[in-house]
Amino acid sequence: MLSVIIPTYNQSACLDLTLTSLAGQSAGPDRFEVVVVDDASVQDIRAVVRGHEDELRLRYLRQPSNQGRAAARNLGVAHSGSDLLLLMDADSYAAPDLVERHLRPAGEAGPEVVYGRRIEPSWGTFTRLRQGFPAEDELLPMEGDHRDLPRDGRDHDSDDSDDGFDVYRRSAWMFGFTHNLSLPRDLYRRIDGFDESFVQWGYEDTDFTYRIYRHFGRDSSRFRFDPEAVCYHMPHFRDWATEWENTKPVLPFLVDKYRHYDVEFFTHPSDNHRRVARTLPFYEDCREFIRHHPGRVDAGRVRKAVGLPEAASGLWIGFDVTPATNPEGQAGAGAGAGSGRVTAIDHAVPHGPDNPHLFGVRTPYPDGSFDHVVHLDLWRMLTPIDLSALLMDSLRIADAALLVRSKGLNRDPGDGIGMIDDLDYFLAMVGPRYDAQICYEDAEMAVVRVAGRTGER
Repeated sequence: MLSVIIPTYNQSACLDLTLTSLAGQSAGPDRFEVVVVDDASVQDIRAVVRGHEDELRLRYLRQPSNQGRAAARNLGVAHSGSDLLLLMDADSYAAPDLVERHLRPAGEAGPEVVYGRRIEPSWGTFTRLRQGFPAEDELLPMEGDHRDLPRDGRDHDSDDSDDGFDVYRRSAWMFGFTHNLSLPRDLYRRIDGFDESFVQWGYEDTDFTYRIYRHFGRDSSRFRFDPEAVCYHMPHFRDWATEWENTKPVLPFLVDKYRHYDVEFFTHPSDNHRRVARTLPFYEDCREFIRHHPGRVDAGRVRKAVGLPEAASGLWIGFDVTPATNPEGQAGAGAGAGSGRVTAIDHAVPHGPDNPHLFGVRTPYPDGSFDHVVHLDLWRMLTPIDLSALLMDSLRIADAALLVRSKGLNRDPGDGIGMIDDLDYFLAMVGPRYDAQICYEDAEMAVVRVAGRTGER
């Protein structure tokens, strides 16, 4: 038995088609129920539901006020009766075997979360849906799901498809959209459902799947993408630019909520998720390479060498950057020495509320929080896009950024992602925008100071 949960705000025509498609499922009506949650629509959603009560096991619920999709889904689940949930949208037209593919045999030990595929139909495909479902080879290239890329583990946008990279390898949570997703009720309960602080459109489903990912210890094997579990995204009016603009405050909210690099690199719109998912595994690999490398310079050496003012406030990002974990471990030697306020993002210490694991690309600190931000080596692996974001964020929260390069810490690019070694090129790259120069250098390290030009901050 399965419960289909559908929140809706207006979209009466789309909902009518979606319910029609559910009435035509190969799985009999005794094997699933449909719960429609009306999020205080202006249109008469109750009338649409009433028109399908003879062919579906339907429940209709109405919110007293518009509270968003997260709250609507939680209400629907609370009033559903099955151990398995299928989360859909009102504009998700189901292929005839969609429910069948999400139903699972008793005792199945497969992935807890199953993503179905969503087709973006052209008007021609939309018209054909009323007569029958098109075959895969009848779909236009533009109609596919942007998650189709990893169906066989190959990057079909690349000429070198034999070496394709599976974007789900470590970031499956990033591609979880609740227009076609199933999971056990017990798992839904264990992660406390959707976060109802998400009221506007966007990212409430990403937050939901990320909490599942964290619940299972950041294990992507708990997710599976089934490209044969298909729905079609019904045409409806979209103010796409405004919708994405309205999601911008959500990204810093997610960083502040979790304070982990998983979400730090997250961007919008969602087509950019593939770039982030492709990059994160290499960042993690290189992060572990730096963690165990004997050639990295410790924070105590940096502080002594650079001679930062005792009263200066600073943010230190890297490994062993807090006094308790600094190898020198003596008063006045660690990153936290001196009377100035020092905040550490220490990747050598377990992640927690008081110790974020961020690279510095998007931090939760207010503008002007520090006199300087010190980056120890982690910055060297970042792509130009992410490194540029790191500099902009550092100079948002501080007057200057100090980028430390340990000269004994180098990585063969053949082993994965490379690291910046050519500081002259780096200076030429950022020089047109910032005041950048090597402020300290010896046999073990070089330190680049980057600051806004006078009068530009």
